[in-house]
Amino acid sequence: MISNIYKVFFLALLFSAWKIFSRRYLHPLSRYPGPFLWSVSRASYATAYAQGKLHKRIQCLHDQYGDVVRVAPDELSYRTEEAWKDIHGPLRNFPKDMRFYHASKSKAPSVAVAPDSIHGRQKRAILRAFSVSALQSHERLLRPFVDTLVRMLHPTDGKKENVVVMTEWYNYVIFDFMAFELFGESLHCLEKGTSHTWVDMLYGSIKGWAFLSQSKYFPSLSWVIKAALFLFRRDLLQHRSTKFTSVASKVSAESVSESGDPGFGTYMRAADMSYLHCVLQESLRMYPPVPLGMPRVVPNGGAVVSGQFVPENTSVAVASWATYQSSSNFKDPQLFLPERWSDTDAGGDDVKGALQAFSMGPRGCPGRSLAFGEASLILARLIWAFDLELSPQCSNWADQRAYIIWDKGPLLVKLAPRS
Repeated sequence: MISNIYKVFFLALLFSAWKIFSRRYLHPLSRYPGPFLWSVSRASYATAYAQGKLHKRIQCLHDQYGDVVRVAPDELSYRTEEAWKDIHGPLRNFPKDMRFYHASKSKAPSVAVAPDSIHGRQKRAILRAFSVSALQSHERLLRPFVDTLVRMLHPTDGKKENVVVMTEWYNYVIFDFMAFELFGESLHCLEKGTSHTWVDMLYGSIKGWAFLSQSKYFPSLSWVIKAALFLFRRDLLQHRSTKFTSVASKVSAESVSESGDPGFGTYMRAADMSYLHCVLQESLRMYPPVPLGMPRVVPNGGAVVSGQFVPENTSVAVASWATYQSSSNFKDPQLFLPERWSDTDAGGDDVKGALQAFSMGPRGCPGRSLAFGEASLILARLIWAFDLELSPQCSNWADQRAYIIWDKGPLLVKLAPRS
């Protein structure tokens, strides 16, 4: 009996050794650089993901190994402009890696994961909502919510300043507006000064999805991962409980019309404020909405990505955070420099095409224009109405974990009404 156990153990050990050896030295991706443990097992990748530190780990790996890194036995990570075009461009547009994405149980194809034939039809219908005339309609609906935001942020009881959690108030105005836009009724977060259960459930479900998606990479352990999430991280599925001065002065100077009134009453007027647009661009580089790579699968026959052939069925992704924080793409990448996006020589050496915060190609986000319009109008109104000062206790606020999107902490900002 004991000898049989030893035999089984020896065979399992031999099989594991062969699997490790073949993945490291015989696999089609063996010629790509990367750490040993990451190349023979997805465990290191999954662990970093579960800790919310995957974006930082991949950044470190790129700094060590270069512009392309093998981050799993069957996955490559990139940080070049060329990789964006090769993976997401209109002539390539690799299919999405459905181990990472989530399809509905009904199998109804959402616009995020629909096959190309269906996605094209869906996107053509959606694009009508982002035409110039449609944006003007969105703007008329948004302005009252921005007015309410500014009014609610003003100090009360004769106070000269007010310290608020801006992360929450940004959520209030956006979700109130979008709910009214889509369903004809606001969630009333702004008036109440509190979040809505649906909003909290949305953020919790995104974080839960980040954990559940890992179960697809380990089919034999899928039930264990799901059970562990339910037992130990049930909270994810329930209700969620320095440049300011210089930026404000420059944006404010653009905001004043000859009459002394704000000159940004519309999306179009706000869009004409060039420095404001530079601030938003640099903000997306420093704090991208999705800091992780969104993996695609190389189609049959393989393809050339960033100048090198990649075999079919390989998962490939451009790591947003690593790309935007790379000195090979941006000079002084850790510094917040809106001027790099202006017509001056400040960003002359930057690879600006490496920034694709809304992705690119046929599956790029169609709401880019609306997002810029909303952000421009809200930011301009806030800077016009208040002097903003970051609370000292939030000096490291941007040092966050990420589960698909950022796991934001409270952003405390002191607001003082401007005369």
